[in-house]
Amino acid sequence: MPRLTEASLGELSVSVELPTYDRDSIEAGIVHLGIGAFQRAHQAVYTDQAMSLSGGNWGIIGVSLRSDTVARQLLPQDCLYSVLSEDGVEQSLRLVGSVTQVLVAPTQLDEVVSAIAAEATAIITLTITEKGYCTGPDGHSLDRSNPLIEADLAAPEAPRSAIGLLALGLRRRQSLGNSPVTVISCDNVAANGQVIACVLKEYTELAFPELSAWLQNNTSCPSSMVDRIVPASTEAQQLRQSQMLGLTDCSAIATERFSQWIIEDNFCSPRPDWRAAGVQYVDNIAPYEEIKLRLLNASHSAIAYCGLLAGKEFVDQVVTDRQLGEFVETLMNDDLMPALNVPSDFDLGAYKSQLLARFRNPCLGHRCEQIAMDGSEKIGHRWLPVLQGSGENSKLIVALAAWCYLVLYTDIAISDPKEAQLLQLRTRRDDSRLRELLACARVTQRTVTSLDSLCRQIEQKIDKLAQGGILALVSI
Repeated sequence: MPRLTEASLGELSVSVELPTYDRDSIEAGIVHLGIGAFQRAHQAVYTDQAMSLSGGNWGIIGVSLRSDTVARQLLPQDCLYSVLSEDGVEQSLRLVGSVTQVLVAPTQLDEVVSAIAAEATAIITLTITEKGYCTGPDGHSLDRSNPLIEADLAAPEAPRSAIGLLALGLRRRQSLGNSPVTVISCDNVAANGQVIACVLKEYTELAFPELSAWLQNNTSCPSSMVDRIVPASTEAQQLRQSQMLGLTDCSAIATERFSQWIIEDNFCSPRPDWRAAGVQYVDNIAPYEEIKLRLLNASHSAIAYCGLLAGKEFVDQVVTDRQLGEFVETLMNDDLMPALNVPSDFDLGAYKSQLLARFRNPCLGHRCEQIAMDGSEKIGHRWLPVLQGSGENSKLIVALAAWCYLVLYTDIAISDPKEAQLLQLRTRRDDSRLRELLACARVTQRTVTSLDSLCRQIEQKIDKLAQGGILALVSI
């Protein structure tokens, strides 16, 4: 099949939804740091819909922070790609045209800095994962001992971190006298707008102190809550989607039909007509953010670790298993939902039921291995606030014990920013390694006052798991 490009669009299937705006005439108004599959299935789709409905110069310059994989996928396709949304009952196939350029930061640093600084750029968005914010044990201030931050502070003109790159671009923007810009985090980090503002402020005070006052008056960082399950792409999925298109799409993305984006209404610059595309603006995002982090993300991590120990590859296999599925729902009901501050107009029970239906979606093929990545970072954001008030019968402690067992007692592969430290703990057999492992996930005496009791419970559950497996543990 020919490759998907602007020139080959005439050979597309008639069932494909196409952009209705003129891609040749739009300018870039957004720079996105971390152009992975999630951004292309979420923020880029909202922007594509907004321009189709209301026009505007809101092309997206996507920035890859490490590899050139996405650039090699998208640039030969004129940055076009398809998004397949399905739930086992309905499906839709959309061609997305909002991405207009892909830059690779390690080899195109000046182009990235220039894009951030450009007058036409009104919004900078980020999907850099929890670890990309380089925060310390408190989860919101800059970790100056982080190797990336140390390297950037030693050579701020050649940054390796997203924070250093953003700061360098904003310094050039200041030097050019260009207009204010809004910075929006689209990561699963509590109060993500406050976090990016805090680490950026701390970093610039050290690297570019002359930028601090300008940041205060020329940037805003609204928090946002993003929600869409986007599994990692596979060759089989790309082949299937290409056959549906009638063209080879090397950047095909498959996802669920559900999508949500809620943003604090705190902009200091123009924005696309995202509201027309379904974005919700609120004055206080905290309760919505907390609901999503505590129910979807916290449950997802529990599903991943328990699922891996049970030999399950996909999320839907876990939640449709009688014992594991019952455990997940009980975790939601007994541990996660009671800890939430729910808006009066929000139906939490309906949201939970909808989540379970999304988890059961047989079309997603969402791998437990993918969700389990970066556990030392995710646990602090997703589980710690609930663990702080957990009692003796907490299902969340069962999930935490599953993570500890996976790291310390199995040979299951670990993909984590602290991978070397976790693997070293795996080789040891001394009594102190459990506390050291928990500290990697910010579970310490400072963050959990009943740490001694928590460790005893985890040790008991690890013993139970070692004797009878994960199914025996989740059934108690």
